[in-house]
Amino acid sequence: MNDLIGQTIGIFVISMVGNLEDFMGTSFLGRPLVMCFLVGILFGDVHQGLVLGAALELIFMGMMAIGASIPPNEIVGGIVASALVMKNGYSMSVALALVIPIATVGMLFENFLYLVINPIMVHKADDMVEKDKLTSAANMHIWISLVRPVVLSLVITVAFAAGSGPITAFLKIIPQSFIDGMTIATNILPAVGFAMLLNMTFSNKLAPFFFMGFVLVTYFKLDMIAIAIIGTIVAAIIYIILNEIQEKGGSNGQGSNEETDEFSDDF
Repeated sequence: MNDLIGQTIGIFVISMVGNLEDFMGTSFLGRPLVMCFLVGILFGDVHQGLVLGAALELIFMGMMAIGASIPPNEIVGGIVASALVMKNGYSMSVALALVIPIATVGMLFENFLYLVINPIMVHKADDMVEKDKLTSAANMHIWISLVRPVVLSLVITVAFAAGSGPITAFLKIIPQSFIDGMTIATNILPAVGFAMLLNMTFSNKLAPFFFMGFVLVTYFKLDMIAIAIIGTIVAAIIYIILNEIQEKGGSNGQGSNEETDEFSDDF
């Protein structure tokens, strides 16, 4: 009982850290890789936490809010799925099967806050401004900023505290083929995420570097550290070449410098 209380408090603290990530700039503290690592510390298994975090991070890598479109909440899904898996000793396939449905429930709560609660509080702040209660109106905006982290953290905590029994019962009644199908579908999501990122960043001038990295990984079997070192060396070579062009172009007129600067901006 004491362990459950301590774990529940720990989950709430971790949830608040993740949901308050925007208060420290774009810190990405709420990403699954960070949240699962903290959950691993809470349950005394950092290695398992990092493994879960890496797997779930790949799923959410290509998901982002575009305009009014809110993706499944990776903080809710990452914390609840990893905590339930580590607490009950489930396999990785269970985490992959649970994370998207749980994250979707988190998205529904988030949309409710954005569409219902926040507008009510904003209109309340407008009324305060009309009544010259400027300090109260300013404080209302602070409260609006805190509603989302607190509500979502409570949702995560309640789901964890009450989730072990229902999740276990749910897993017993669903067929293994469904879990296997969800696992396969979830494993496809990293490829979709990378495709979305590539679609936004790909250009003809950057294509050679992309394919060079693909060849190095696929055919030469180099790991990420080796690829990063090679990328740094290539970037240094390009910098040296462009710097030489700029120095030589300075004596040939301003037109050459402008062309070189335009070429440099592409990188």
